[in-house]
Amino acid sequence: MASLAVVLALVAAPGVAARADVPSALAVGSGAVVSDAPTWLEGIDVSHWQGTISWPKVAAAGEKFAIIKVTESYDYTDPQYATNHANARAAGLWTGGYHFAQPDATPGDAVREADYFASKVVLGVGDLIPALDLEVTGGLSVAALQSWVLTWLNEVYARTGVRPMIYTSPNFWMNAMGNTSALANAGYKTLWIAHWGVTSPTIPANNWGGHGWTFWQYTSSGTVSGISGRVDLDRFNGADLGTAAYSIFNLAPQAATGTVKQGQRATAIVKILRTNFSSGVSLNVTGLPAGTTAVFNANPSADASSAMTVTTPTDPTATRLGTYPLTITGVANGLTRTTKMSLVVGDGIPPTLVAPSTTLAGGTLGRYTTPVVVRWAASDPSGVAFCKLQVSASGGTWTGVPLASGATRSTVENLPLGVTQQRVRATDTKANTSPWSTGPLVRATVIQENSSAVSYAGTWHTTWTTSASGGSTHYTTARGASVTYRFTGTGIALAATRGLGRGGAWIYVDGQYAGSIFLGSSTAQYRAIVFVRNWSTNGTHTLRVVAAGTAGHPRVDIDAFVRSSVG
Repeated sequence: MASLAVVLALVAAPGVAARADVPSALAVGSGAVVSDAPTWLEGIDVSHWQGTISWPKVAAAGEKFAIIKVTESYDYTDPQYATNHANARAAGLWTGGYHFAQPDATPGDAVREADYFASKVVLGVGDLIPALDLEVTGGLSVAALQSWVLTWLNEVYARTGVRPMIYTSPNFWMNAMGNTSALANAGYKTLWIAHWGVTSPTIPANNWGGHGWTFWQYTSSGTVSGISGRVDLDRFNGADLGTAAYSIFNLAPQAATGTVKQGQRATAIVKILRTNFSSGVSLNVTGLPAGTTAVFNANPSADASSAMTVTTPTDPTATRLGTYPLTITGVANGLTRTTKMSLVVGDGIPPTLVAPSTTLAGGTLGRYTTPVVVRWAASDPSGVAFCKLQVSASGGTWTGVPLASGATRSTVENLPLGVTQQRVRATDTKANTSPWSTGPLVRATVIQENSSAVSYAGTWHTTWTTSASGGSTHYTTARGASVTYRFTGTGIALAATRGLGRGGAWIYVDGQYAGSIFLGSSTAQYRAIVFVRNWSTNGTHTLRVVAAGTAGHPRVDIDAFVRSSVG
């Protein structure tokens, strides 16, 4: 390092061997010897003036750190900096970088020099905090130089995230800087003091604001194996250089955008990028939607990341859809770091359902089943992707009912006779699935045509066939012959036989004409459901069938009635 502008007269005598000029047992006064040496670590500071350095030899000589010149003024980079830094680190030394200040009164000069230094210095694992080498005034007054130094320090702090150390001599600080304690009190508490040929350095600025010295350049004429010629020798005040390391952390979200659904929780990873930094980091987040909380997992010092679990209110409608900018803040060891990410609150509301209803349908009456139509409704702002339908017979296991497509909202199925129940659920295009919506209990009962509950008027005959429901049918060929069935329920279906010679009939429900049926067919069809009527609630009703006596094919066969009821 260049000679200080003002130094004390005491310097090491030329030719003094390495480390011998300040022995571990220092002479204090006449004949007094300090037997217990302070705890410190030895190091050097260098520039291109030292030429080519054998860094493995320097390390073997016991040197623990090297502070290396990086820049000077606003346009000069030491040509040996990159080589010295890389090779010193490879040899296992801690490395620091310093800027030789050339202050002047040009507006913006301090910021320009600081920015230039910050753009050239390498700061990473194994590096010490950067240093400002303050040796010349540049003709500035005490007040002007104080302002220049503070501006430089603040700019480098803003650019690197750490507060630089200050290199100075006691005399320079007392005279050129007015012995100010303001910088030490402002947080720039790391002093690299240059005081040669003394048993302990003089510390300006009220013992540097009570912090004392951290590094001490105690001679400019030392010798170290691996370096030709003289070299500055330094000591670190302590046993752990990590306390003076470029120690910093930064935050970065694993993804710029995270998504959570309404009424649910989700996890985002926040990376903690550490450089010479082992302390735990306290994290918090702002910008969450109202009612939403976030919890970070415990963060041991070795962790490289922390999981942030975001939980929205249980009621999905309580959180509005949208994108929320979040600010994540980490605090540790007096450092505060922030990062940004976006939280997208997605649709978490499942589809709205109308429970399934089951009504009797046309088709063919089975031996143990009857055709029904099951209908339901499903809606969602994002669209319904698909529905699932299940049926349970007599309180048994729920089994799936195949559906034609995701758009299906009704289906025809052959329902087991007896008591059954249907349930449905829907999934929207955002993968939200509703709970099951269950319809009422439905009882389907077959009443054979020869039941005492069925009454006939006119001439009727019985025919026996295993193809008929119950093995027989009642038939008539007489115009006006009728059959009546009075029941209580929600639906009624008439099963008859279609075939050659069959004719028509008129249907009356609750005394009102409800339409006609025609049973003629070129092929025989047994248990054909030829008429259906459904109601929304249970009620008492009457179904009356009157033979039309169709010319040439007057026959009407009554096979069975199917009654449905709910509850």
